[in-house]
Amino acid sequence: MKHLDLDETNIDLTVIINEIAANQSEIVITRQGLPVARIIPYTISDAPTKNYPLRGMPIKIAADFDEPMPELWDALGK
Repeated sequence: MKHLDLDETNIDLTVIINEIAANQSEIVITRQGLPVARIIPYTISDAPTKNYPLRGMPIKIAADFDEPMPELWDALGK
């Protein structure tokens, strides 16, 4: 983990991103010795797939999916 102090260096964001991509390590940005931000590498496991638990699972549709439901017609009085 590398520390960069905002007061001591003129930080170029492109240089930081290139270093993170090359080393796959995090960088902590400090101001007057106190940490203010942490930049970490992005990984595929960080992708927002956690909100879709059924993604990738097979879909099974019953053979009588589009048939009228007798209970529904009885409930509607038709």
